[in-house]
Parts: sequence; structure tokens; C-alpha cells
Amino acid sequence: MHSTRLAPLALGVLLALHSMVAQAAPAPIVSGQTPTPPEQVRTFVGNIGGLENIDAKFVAIVAPSGNAVAYLSSNDHAWNQQNSKWYVGQAGGGRLTARASDGTELTGTLQGDTVTGTLGTGQWTGYLTSSGVAGLYRARVSDNEVDLTVVAPDGSWVGSAWSPQTRTLLRTWTSGTGVVQQLAGGGISVSPGPNLPAVTMAPVVPDAGGSFPNSPFD
Repeated sequence: MHSTRLAPLALGVLLALHSMVAQAAPAPIVSGQTPTPPEQVRTFVGNIGGLENIDAKFVAIVAPSGNAVAYLSSNDHAWNQQNSKWYVGQAGGGRLTARASDGTELTGTLQGDTVTGTLGTGQWTGYLTSSGVAGLYRARVSDNEVDLTVVAPDGSWVGSAWSPQTRTLLRTWTSGTGVVQQLAGGGISVSPGPNLPAVTMAPVVPDAGGSFPNSPFD
């Protein structure tokens, strides 16, 4: 008789416990679904082809916001005086559009892991890099000098020194005179010429708001 009275009570307890376990259980993972990874800063580095006896390089950095900075440099001082510029703009919809402080425009096509464009008789192609030392680096050596270096995935590089006051080119570095050394924290150390002390440089990255400075001197 006691067992008959307790049966409904026991059944109710079991049903309540089952409901609690079902609510606490994690949602099932649907086969084929993977979490979307957070967007990362993308760096494209490559060479500018079609230039006779000039080693020229291109770099573009794109923030998750779509803001972008691009820079061109070479081992030829005369070429740099005409073409080495800092461009700021946007990347999206398969296009890279940026402008230098003197009004020069730079446009390119983004397709997968590649960005391509033309500059005069030269064609530049940048490839997405995800590791290693490749990228754009900057150092403010003094109130009178800012240094910039583009490093390719194979470790080759071109660098130059600029005047923050006049915003003009001071010197083109003798690239190939030293090996780029990667430092802890993402920076590099490289010598601008034979028997010259190495310069420690920091990578160019977007700020917390996803923007880049309008010039390397800011």
C-alpha cells in the first residue's frame, strides 16, 4: 500500500530530474559547421616587376576594418625619389584604393591571397604572408630622421631614411649589406650599410581603432 502511494511521487521526481539535465546539456554541434575565426590584419608583400636593374618592393597592410596602408621602395635612390610613397586608403570588394599625401593614387585588385596593380611601366604583386619576418617596419631614429624598411618573405629587403621636417628622402640604404634579424615582440634589426650600426625597427600595424597614420612621420 505504501509503495502504491509513493510510485506517482517517484515518477514525478524522475521526470523533473530529466528535465533539468536536458536544460543543462550543451546545444548539439551540427555536422559541417565550424566557428568563424576572428578577422586578422593581413600583410601583402611582393616585388615590382618590369624595372631594369632595380630591386623594388611593394607592401600593403589591411586592417580588419578595411583600412589599409601601402608603401613602395627600392634599392635605387633616383627611383625612390620619384616613386617611393606612403599610401593610405581602403581595401574591400576586391579592390585596394589608396592615396599618397601628394595626391598620387594607387589602385589594385585583391583576389584571394594576392593583390596586384601597376605603377608606370612596372607591375606590382603582393602575396599574403602569415608568418616570418615579411612586412613593413619603421623607426624614428631622431627628430631629423625616420627609417622605413620593406622585408620580403625570402628575407630580402629595401630600406631608406626620410626627413620628418621636409618629408623628403634623405638616403637609400644599401640593401643586401646585412641580414635582417627578427627580434622578440615582432621587430627587426638591420644595418643600413657596410660598417654601420644596426637599426632596431618596429612593425607597422593599425592602431586600436583599426586605422593607420596618414604618413610615416605621424
